Amino acid sequence: MNIDKFKFIAHRGLFDREKIPENSMLAFDKALEKGYSIEVDVNMTQDGYIVVFHDNSLKRMTGIKNDITTMTLSEIKKFKLLGTENKIPTFEDVLLQVSGKVPILIEVKPNSKYKELMEKLINLLEKYNGKYSIQSFDPRIVYWLKKNMPQISRGQISSKNIREVKSRILKILLGKMVFNVITKPNFISYQYLSINEKFYKKQKNKGREVIAWTLKNKEDYEKIRDYCDMVVFENESTID
Repeated sequence: MNIDKFKFIAHRGLFDREKIPENSMLAFDKALEKGYSIEVDVNMTQDGYIVVFHDNSLKRMTGIKNDITTMTLSEIKKFKLLGTENKIPTFEDVLLQVSGKVPILIEVKPNSKYKELMEKLINLLEKYNGKYSIQSFDPRIVYWLKKNMPQISRGQISSKNIREVKSRILKILLGKMVFNVITKPNFISYQYLSINEKFYKKQKNKGREVIAWTLKNKEDYEKIRDYCDMVVFENESTID
């Protein structure tokens, strides 16, 4: 990633929680208009399509309780995001939309079929000419990249309290990034609340870039701006 020009990464595109849903083609269009890098979340449908969507459950964004991994693409395409005309896009459609205009930060969501997911994701990216990096909370996915596609910039996402993880021991291990010894990420995406000068210097000494997530106001950005290389943000007022 070109951190000089594309330091600011629009979280799930530039959305407003009302008329522009997150991870929608419209949200990505808005980010492209401003020249921001874009963060997207990817998962896989039951019939093997890579789609751009954050949650496992469709409930929050569509009102449907089903898990996205148990549904086919044709079923998913029937639902609208937050009652708008926007629908869940495929990753292939997003790649066509971005077309190399800005870098993409791809978050791969944990999936029991993560190996198949990664193979399909890489097949799509091999045809893409733009800049991108791949990150995940799941160290298995980061390790898969190290083993199979070491040339791709890979990142470990973490924080001191990962809500999605139920095991207390696993939370501690992920929070301390113990698995980095094996996965050897090129960059760390860490929750901004736990980023400080000491953390930043430690990662830089290991040759890693630091991405802070997710900034939502100017005050928080001012506190950590000197201790990260890139910022995942919501609301343009955060970085103005």
